[in-house]
Amino acid sequence: MKINVIMTGAFLIVCIVVSGCAENHRTSVLPLTSTDNTVFRETSGSDDRSAMAITDISFSVKNNSSRFMNIYNKYSNPPFQLLLRIDGQTMMIESEPVLEDNSPINSSKPESGKGWRYTFKKRIAIVPGRHTVLFDIPVEGVTIKSDLELHAGANTVTVIPVYKKRSIRPYNGRNFTAGIAALEISAN
Repeated sequence: MKINVIMTGAFLIVCIVVSGCAENHRTSVLPLTSTDNTVFRETSGSDDRSAMAITDISFSVKNNSSRFMNIYNKYSNPPFQLLLRIDGQTMMIESEPVLEDNSPINSSKPESGKGWRYTFKKRIAIVPGRHTVLFDIPVEGVTIKSDLELHAGANTVTVIPVYKKRSIRPYNGRNFTAGIAALEISAN
C-alpha cells in the first residue's frame, strides 16, 4: 500500500514537470533570409557620422524558459534571439544571458524576481530617411513593426518589453515570469 502511494505521488510529480516543460511557445513565421543586403551594415562607429545614420539598437529583457523549484532554465533550443528587419534586410541578434536576482518580488516592478537577463545591442550604419523597421522575438511570437525616421549622425532605437499579467501572488500584475505580451519602440 505504501509503495502504491509513493508510486502515485512520483507519477503525479513527473506529470506536473513534463506538462510545465512542454509549454507550447509560438514561434515566428517570418522568413530569416534577406531579400536585400544593401540596406544597412553593422558598424563599430568609426564611420563618417555626417553621411550616414549611425543607429544604436538596444533591447533588454528578462525571461525564463521554465522554472522547477530553484532551477531557472534559459532558452537553448531554440535560443532566445531578436530578429531585426529593416526594409527587407534581416539580421539575427544574439545575447548571452546573465542570471539576475531582483528580490524580493514586487508587484509594481515587472522585472522583480530571479530570471535570465538578455541584453541585445547592435550598431548599424544606414542611409538617413524613413525606414520600415520590424523587431521579432521568434520564441515568444511577439513582433512590432514601425516606420522610423533616422537622421544623419547618431540615432538611438530602444525596444521595450511589455510583460503579460499574472494574477497569482506574489506577482499580481505584469511580470516577466508570465512572458512578453508586446514590444514598444522608443527612438530619437
